[in-house]
Amino acid sequence: MSTEVGPNTPLAFGLIGLGRIGGRVAEHFARDPTGPQLTAVLVRPVHERAAAAFIDHALICTSIDAFVARQPHVAVECASQEALRAYATQVLASGIDLIPLSLAALANRNTELQIMTAAMSGPGRLEVPAGAIGALDVLAAAREDDLSCVTFRAAYPAVAWRHTAAATMLNLDSVTCRTTFFRGSVRDIASLFPRHVNVAVGVALAGLGLDATKAELSADSALSQAEFELDIVAGPGVVELRVRGRAAPLGADPIDYTAFSILRLLRRRQARVMI
Repeated sequence: MSTEVGPNTPLAFGLIGLGRIGGRVAEHFARDPTGPQLTAVLVRPVHERAAAAFIDHALICTSIDAFVARQPHVAVECASQEALRAYATQVLASGIDLIPLSLAALANRNTELQIMTAAMSGPGRLEVPAGAIGALDVLAAAREDDLSCVTFRAAYPAVAWRHTAAATMLNLDSVTCRTTFFRGSVRDIASLFPRHVNVAVGVALAGLGLDATKAELSADSALSQAEFELDIVAGPGVVELRVRGRAAPLGADPIDYTAFSILRLLRRRQARVMI
C-alpha cells in the first residue's frame, strides 16, 4: 500500500526517466544523505550504460516490472507522455505513489480517464506537481469558494514555436511584439502543443479541469525564455500570478521551477514541518 514516512525514515523514491530534470533531481539528493534517497531509475535499454555511469547509488532498471519490484515509496515520471501512458496504472496499482511531469498526456480523454481511475482505485496516489508555474496552492484553495474562472497564458520566444502548429497560425519570422495566436481550452492547447504546456494541464487539474480552464498562447520576440501568467477569479477575490524565466540565451537550459517543485514535494513527504 501507499506508504507515509516520517522525518526519521528516509523517503525512497524512483525516477522514470533520467533526462535534464531527472538528472538534476538525482544529483541534488546524491549530495544530501539525510534527504530522500533514490533507489531505482527506469530507462530504456539503450540508455542503461549511460545511466549506470551517472548513477552509482540506485538500481538501474530497463523494465517497469524491475522498477516496481524495487518498491520505492514514490515514483517521479520525468520521461515522456509515452512513458506516463505506459506505466502510470501499473505504478499506482503496485502501491507506489506517482508524481507525473508529462501531464499533457492527459489531453487525451481516454488517457485521463484511465490514469485518474487508477489513482482513485489505488493503492498508490497521484500527486500533481506545481511544475514551472511555481505554485498551485492558491488555485486549489480557490476551489473551496466559488472558483468561477481560470485563465492560463504562456508566452515563448517566437523561435520556440517553430516546428509546431504555431507555424501554420502566424508568420513567426515577422513577430516584433507579443502576439497571441491561439485561444481555447487547456485540453485544446495540450492536444496541439503537447511539448510546451504540461504546466497548463497542472493548472487545469488544480482548478476547473481541462475543458473549463481557458488558455492563451503567444509568441514574443523580446523573450529568451518562457513566461507564464495565471488569472483566478473566486469568492475570496482575484489572483494574478506571473512567472518569468531567468535571463538566459535562447536554447539554454531554462532551469525553471519544474525540478525544484519535485525537490519540494519529495522533501515534504518526510518533513516534520510541512510547507
